[in-house]
Parts: sequence; C-alpha cells; structure tokens
Amino acid sequence: MSLFQRTAIALARNPVAGRAMRALAARSSLAGRFVGGADVDAAVRTALRLRDAHGIRASLFYLGEYVAESEAIEHNVVQAIGACRALEAAGLDAHVSVDPTAIGYMHSDALGRENARRIGMAARRTAGEGRDWMVLDMEDSGICDRTCALHRDLLAAGIPAGLTLQARRRRTPEDLAWAVRQRTSLRLVKGAFPERALDHAGRARIDQAYLDAASIMLSREALASGFLPVFGTHDDRLAGAIMALARERGWPPEAFEFEMLYGVRPDWQLALRALGYNVRVYLPFGGDWWPYAIRRVGENPRNAWLLARSLTSDGRYFG
Repeated sequence: MSLFQRTAIALARNPVAGRAMRALAARSSLAGRFVGGADVDAAVRTALRLRDAHGIRASLFYLGEYVAESEAIEHNVVQAIGACRALEAAGLDAHVSVDPTAIGYMHSDALGRENARRIGMAARRTAGEGRDWMVLDMEDSGICDRTCALHRDLLAAGIPAGLTLQARRRRTPEDLAWAVRQRTSLRLVKGAFPERALDHAGRARIDQAYLDAASIMLSREALASGFLPVFGTHDDRLAGAIMALARERGWPPEAFEFEMLYGVRPDWQLALRALGYNVRVYLPFGGDWWPYAIRRVGENPRNAWLLARSLTSDGRYFG
C-alpha cells in the first residue's frame, strides 16, 4: 500500500478531519451529485425515480464507517434496518450495502456479527423476487478475512447476504470457487488500496484478473446454483467482454447485474439498460460523507482534485 493510500485510510478514520470536512458540506455540491439524500426517505425517493424513469435498481448505503463508539455503531445499524423497511414499503428491492467497520467490527467481532444478523434479518423478512440482499462491502486488507468469515456465517444462518470481492487481490479466485456454489450474490470490483504482497499490479494485469474472476462467476455451475453475479465496474471495455462471455455461457441478461456508483457515468448506465441489462447504483445517503469521499480519493489519486473542487466551488464532477 502506498504512502498516499495509507494517508487516505488514516484521514477516513480521523474524527477531527471528519468533523472539519462535514462542516464544509453545506457549501459543496458533492452530496447533491453523488449522495442520494440526507436521510432514508430522500434516498428512497431517489431510488424510486431511478426505477420509474430508467428501470435502474439501487443499493442503499448509509454513510457511516470506521466507528468504534457504541452509540454511533447502533445508529448505523438502525439506519440500515430502516433502509430495508423503507425500501420494502416503497415496493423496491430491500437491498442495502454495509461496511463491517460501520456496524461493530472496530469494537469487536461479536458485536459486528450480531449487528450484521440484525440487518440481514430485516432484509430476509422483506425478501421477494431474489433481489433482496444485505451486501458486505470489502474494506482494507486488515478486515478481509473477517468479512469473508462473516459472509459464510450469515449464509449458514439462512440470511440473504452478499459479499464484495476485489479482482486485484490474488486470493479472489479461491474465495470465488466456494461462493459460486452458494445461493448468494457477489459484487466484483477492481479494488482499492493496493498492497504489493497481496495484489496483482498494473492495469493490464488487474483487468485480466477481473475477467478471470468474471469467468468463474459466469460458469455454468454458478448458474445452476442460483448464484447472482454483480459486476461493479464503470469500464465499458470490461463490460463488453462480460456481456460476450455471458452470451457464450448461456446466461440471460436478467440473471446478472452491472453496478456503478450513483452519479458516475449515468450515460453508460442508461446505455446498458437500453441493451436489456440489469443496472444497479450504489446509492449512499446521510450526512457523514467524508470517509466515503476520501476512499474514492484513495482508490484514484486523480479524484483528490475533483474533491477539492467540489469543496471550493459548485464542484460538478467527482470520481
């Protein structure tokens, strides 16, 4: 992991920096473009608009991560459960994304596991057409093993839990070999915060690793098991290769999804929908946008300029 990326993680976790940056939120358009609303009701309205206007699904994510205080942890859990219930009431997929560090894993694994079960049970009670999931986000490598273990624990308990895996991580094919035999959902991303000892290096190698992982996710074995592949990418070259592979393997367009960040490449999202593919957006909501924003900077240093612009002007672009 580079010094820049270690600094980004430290800033994301720093409460003093977070308070200072949140104070600038009112002067920034960052939230308006990349955040679905200040509260769950606003986020659900955004999700309804996306579905009704474009047929695009949403995964709600409450902006609260890297917290160790019991009160903050419980607040994050209540928000995620409330999102499940509000989505169900609106007739939308009960689909929420959760960072383990937001729900107790910076306090103790036992607390995080119990809170994950609470959120997952809310999703299970509302589960309808197989698109209702609590999806565990993948954070830095220090919590990778614990996140994968949590995913298995939730599935064993009959909870509709999905997992995010990073293509750049060399262990991902091994994790996938187990996951594709389960009735679960897996979101594949390129991955942030690289670590030389653990990861593939260089864009070409990471892209190939992404396609190698996609091939496992689109196997006939995965199709037969009820596995739901989700490809988290804004890269139209990768998307094109995935579409071709899916056709070759007999996967219908409705059997997998492409997922993108809310506010990023909406034109490409609409183009994929016009081709008949399922598209979901990762839709953050809430006021604590600083850790989310700085993680985008850690993933791509070019985003630092865009973040600065959003804080000092009307900031039209980020990531």
